[in-house]
Amino acid sequence: MTKDTLKKTLKEEKKQDHEVKETYLEDLKRVQAEFENYMKRVERERQQLIVLGKQDLLLKILQVYDDVERALQAARTSEHKEEIVKGIEMMFKQFTKLLDEETVVPITSLGEQPDPYKHDVIGHTPGKEEGVIVEEVKKGYLFHNKVLRPSMVKVSKVEGDKNE
Repeated sequence: MTKDTLKKTLKEEKKQDHEVKETYLEDLKRVQAEFENYMKRVERERQQLIVLGKQDLLLKILQVYDDVERALQAARTSEHKEEIVKGIEMMFKQFTKLLDEETVVPITSLGEQPDPYKHDVIGHTPGKEEGVIVEEVKKGYLFHNKVLRPSMVKVSKVEGDKNE
């Protein structure tokens, strides 16, 4: 092979290499753009699912809201305390059923040791046994076994204890 033929061959190979690189680069850019579009589509769909989930829950809450509104109207005109209490008990049962359906469960607190993941200790009360939850100021709840809202509790403290 002559020097000119070698140069020509090298030039052709460089040109082919450049074309291959360009093809790969274009493919990479296309795949990257497709992936970015896919990620945007997934995020839009995720947001839509969140909205639909909220919509379903809100419709259930609105049923109870309507009952509360009717109970308020009845309470303003009724002189029968028992009927009002029955109505409120019915609404409480509706709320309890709704929470059960949504897998919202109250956190057990009274008589237990405080768990920092489930309980916010907001005070101490004199007691016979040290460090036991004796009062639940605000009930906490679990949602799918994860803390939705921690319980606000008071813990017993033996009188005369120096660990204050």
